[in-house]
Amino acid sequence: MISEFTLFTFETSTPEAVGIDSAAIAEFIKSVNTDKTVVQGYMLYRHGKLVASSIAAPYRFSDKRHVYSASKTFTSTAVGIAVDEGLLSVEDSVISFFPDELPDTISENLAAMKVKHLLSMNTGHDTDTLGRVVSREPNWVKRFLALPIEHKPGTHFIYNTPATYMLSAIITKLTGMYLVDYLRTRLFNPLGIDDVWWEKSREEISDGGWGIHVSPEDMLKLGVLYLNKGVWNGKRILSEKWIEEASSVHSDTSSNANSDWQLGYGYQIWRCRHDSYRADGAYGQYIVVSPDKDAVAVIISESSCMEKVLDIYWDTIHASMSDSPLPELSASCDIQLPPAAELPEHSDISIVPEKYKLSENRFGITDISLRIVDDILLMKLYGEHICAVEIACGNGRWEYNKISVCPLIPAAFLDVLAYGVRAEIAAAYGEKDGMIHISLQFVSTPHGMTIDIDQNKRSFVITRRLNHDVAPIELTLA
Repeated sequence: MISEFTLFTFETSTPEAVGIDSAAIAEFIKSVNTDKTVVQGYMLYRHGKLVASSIAAPYRFSDKRHVYSASKTFTSTAVGIAVDEGLLSVEDSVISFFPDELPDTISENLAAMKVKHLLSMNTGHDTDTLGRVVSREPNWVKRFLALPIEHKPGTHFIYNTPATYMLSAIITKLTGMYLVDYLRTRLFNPLGIDDVWWEKSREEISDGGWGIHVSPEDMLKLGVLYLNKGVWNGKRILSEKWIEEASSVHSDTSSNANSDWQLGYGYQIWRCRHDSYRADGAYGQYIVVSPDKDAVAVIISESSCMEKVLDIYWDTIHASMSDSPLPELSASCDIQLPPAAELPEHSDISIVPEKYKLSENRFGITDISLRIVDDILLMKLYGEHICAVEIACGNGRWEYNKISVCPLIPAAFLDVLAYGVRAEIAAAYGEKDGMIHISLQFVSTPHGMTIDIDQNKRSFVITRRLNHDVAPIELTLA
């Protein structure tokens, strides 16, 4: 159903009023933040109320951030709406949508592949097709359809992100709309979600399996919609039948070693412990729906140990949930997150305005210039294939920059997938060990990096925060 935008604000309560122990939330925060995991935000919802939330500076609740494969659940939701509207069925064959993109020979397995196999990651491919389909070249649909399919669809689960891209392509084929625009009037507007954007392929198709940029509150709204079996604020958005079907097991994942990844896969949704299910994005972007507890948890993080985030959530917050209200502890418990990135101290460091050439580097940056204007460090980056980009860095404080084409990729995973996508960067600088120390937090992603510049020794070192991935680069005067 097409709807106009409707503003919505969650009712609030204390954790104890809905049977959640604030001490358990504090323990979650204390236990989860390590050198391999930084929780950057969370929101807890139970019994119809938003009961606790926190965001780690320099992030803000309004930031629209890349949530990686949590995008898949938004894509599945779009398919569910299209099914409800009678545009397609999960039993439709995939090749029926793309008569002009088919290989010369259509194998028996390709002919047997249905929409439900794309949804359940059970296409019959023996291994993930990501590296064979997604590239800087167009025609991803054609490449996907041309791949060998070793197993009968429905008999072999493999996590296969291009299958989700195909779902996005199907929606665009049926409606003539980008996936994000199809959802705007059918999902985002009625839920009060605005300013969503979704990265696109060279074929101008929303990426589907990744690339959506939403806020933590947007994620919570989707989770609450599923918790309420497709009803939002008294209005039916998605059929209860689809919610049940999408959150049920369609693929066996029992061979996975991690407990929250071995309980089955639905329609772009993972089943997990405690009879719960979740949207799940790389580095720890979670929407956890627990119908038995009448609860939804949103957790956004940067983690190289994703299962740890869930383990601690189950052992602390989820385990504390009671059927009855608890004695109030919220006033005596610190349930606010520490900063996600260290803020450099204000300093009087002297910076010589210069332009430098950089040695060859993975970022494709050829030159950099530095200058200070009104206590703000302006760092300008140049590259062979990018326009010059200037980032304003606050002296001991965060400055926020909106970049239309970002040359710095803050995570290795994005090196392949991002084609100069736009970004929002919080930037600050100060002095550290006699060098210019710049902290960049890409608030439109989970990622950050530091840059240390020694003008005397002509050194420029970029360090990605996660796993301390260091990239030293030599400087010479331009």
